[in-house]
Amino acid sequence: MPMSTVSFNVNFPDYEIISELGRGNARVLKARHRPTGDLVAIKQFALNTDPDTLRRFARESDIMTGIEHPNIVRVREIQLEAAMPYLVMEFVEGGDLRGLLRAEGRLTLTTLIRLGLQMAEAFKVIHSRGVVHRDIKPENILYRRLVSGELHFLLTDFGIAKIRADESTRTRTGQSLMTYEYAAPEQFDDPRQVNVATDFYGLGVVLYEALTGQVPFVLHNDAGLAQFMNQVLTAPPAPPYLPDGQYVPPSLTEALRQMLAKNPAQRLDRADELELLLEQAKVELLRANNAQFSRPAAAPPAATLGTSPGWAVATPPPAPPIYDETPAPIYEDEESPDRTTWWFLGGVGVVAIGVLMFVLINQNRPTDPFPTKTDSTAVTTPIDSSMLFRPTQTVPDTSATESESTEPEASTMVEEETVSPTPQQTPTVTPELDSAATMGADSTE
Repeated sequence: MPMSTVSFNVNFPDYEIISELGRGNARVLKARHRPTGDLVAIKQFALNTDPDTLRRFARESDIMTGIEHPNIVRVREIQLEAAMPYLVMEFVEGGDLRGLLRAEGRLTLTTLIRLGLQMAEAFKVIHSRGVVHRDIKPENILYRRLVSGELHFLLTDFGIAKIRADESTRTRTGQSLMTYEYAAPEQFDDPRQVNVATDFYGLGVVLYEALTGQVPFVLHNDAGLAQFMNQVLTAPPAPPYLPDGQYVPPSLTEALRQMLAKNPAQRLDRADELELLLEQAKVELLRANNAQFSRPAAAPPAATLGTSPGWAVATPPPAPPIYDETPAPIYEDEESPDRTTWWFLGGVGVVAIGVLMFVLINQNRPTDPFPTKTDSTAVTTPIDSSMLFRPTQTVPDTSATESESTEPEASTMVEEETVSPTPQQTPTVTPELDSAATMGADSTE
């Protein structure tokens, strides 16, 4: 029989009821604390709640009452001895992660990493006080939107999972109640083994779902419960592939693999280790964004999958080809072929210009192979006397032979045309020898 909202103010004299937020085995109300004006959430339990369950919940709630942490919903007041037991908590304006996933499908990588880091901070506090949540799921993670637009996450409902038997969330009664799709293998196999590693498994499932849009193992209906439990106990989950080929930081994939390990002893169970992996994933994502790099989450080689516990050997779904229209960058220490060609042609041109200038300068240099009478250096050049007096040899014949066997240089020929020698004169190789030969011939005659 539903509880009447008319009597709420009688049951909660210090609170003004504003609205009803939800109901199940417990009703959740939004209220205002009259003495302070603070907004609060009141969770009122069903009348038939088991007394032993209430006492166990009271013990854990007493611990939580003294905790004030930005990532944990603060418990303000507990009234379990009242006719209708209730719990007063901090009100979080926003909603829960379940509603956010329904609206958006998946979280962005930046928001997902922030969620993991903030839940790790919450785990540090509760686990250090000996509290195991045992029911980590999207419904128990609240969020508020900050002025910057970022989401701030808070963990709530400590110990409430033990008193829930809501069939709509697929939980079961007994020694350990749980939400099937977020429950760790030990919660099915041996509830006495539940410890802090159980919370990390549940968080791993939450992050996996927030990343890919679905949980690692889906329970379609209660008829398939046995098959579902067998998968949770024995089958490794598939690596997290994104359907749109979005880049997934390798450190994020590694964090999920470690949190979803079947054996609690091999599972990641330390908040600081999780934070290290997620901080590294943040760096990897930043580098990928700066490089404008987008690729699908790469699966390890088959041999690696076979030797690495925790992941199933699965073939990734075919991804559409990604064509990069951005031209390949040309770095300063790498020259393109076109640039090399132009450098080569430019060098050849410079050499050709240099050679041409050298030739022109040499041609225009004033050289006179036939010195004038005022040029004393040419006249006083020493001459070998053996060339002047040879009784058995005629000088003109020797000059003719030498002129026939020796080709004049180009510069000498140019000067000869300028002086216009007589047709009978044949220029020799050097001006000195030609003058000496002429003088010898005159003396002989």
